[in-house]
Amino acid sequence: MRFYLAAALTVALFLVLLPVHASGGSYLVDDASVVGAGKCQLESWLRAWSNGSDGVWAVPACGVGPVEFGLSLHRQQDEVGLGLSPAVKWQLRNGDDHGIGLAVEVNTTYQHGRYMASQAYASTSFGLDDVRRWMVDLDLGVDRERDRSAHPIEGAGVSYALDERWSLLAERFWSRGSVSDQGGVRLAFGDSSLDLVVGREMARLRSHWVNVGWNAAF
Repeated sequence: MRFYLAAALTVALFLVLLPVHASGGSYLVDDASVVGAGKCQLESWLRAWSNGSDGVWAVPACGVGPVEFGLSLHRQQDEVGLGLSPAVKWQLRNGDDHGIGLAVEVNTTYQHGRYMASQAYASTSFGLDDVRRWMVDLDLGVDRERDRSAHPIEGAGVSYALDERWSLLAERFWSRGSVSDQGGVRLAFGDSSLDLVVGREMARLRSHWVNVGWNAAF
């Protein structure tokens, strides 16, 4: 646990110096936004008080045109070595300010240099009102783990902006017979944001967690 706290403090000290644009961060359901062309961002979060899944994540990403190139680095409790997940996300339709956004992503996860899983999914985002205080994100795709058959993944999330700084979010994610729920609050500082998220997984072995995240763009 001391390792995770030290890592989180290091990330926080680095990020506090940066302006940030928050995207998915520590949430399970992805949106249809990408990093702007010629820009980069760093999303990070610490997971604690969980049932064996404590860890720390850092996800740098940069945009080239409508395409975002990212690399998730993570270290979790009871896992050997550092986890790496390179990803490519292509925004097919920009819905950041109005209309419906659409993007597709593919990613692959390696643990200690060993292939673990691959994902491919589509994300769509849209507003429920004219001023877009209510936003909906939907994901649909497929996940294939090492030595196991492919299976569908689905996600749905809804957020509500209380004002220019505070927003609330709730989401549900389905994968291989398990259902994960998360809910939280996001506090924006201009182009930066801070997340506090609580979650649970309803499967054969139930688990729960708390995420604290910071997101930065530069």
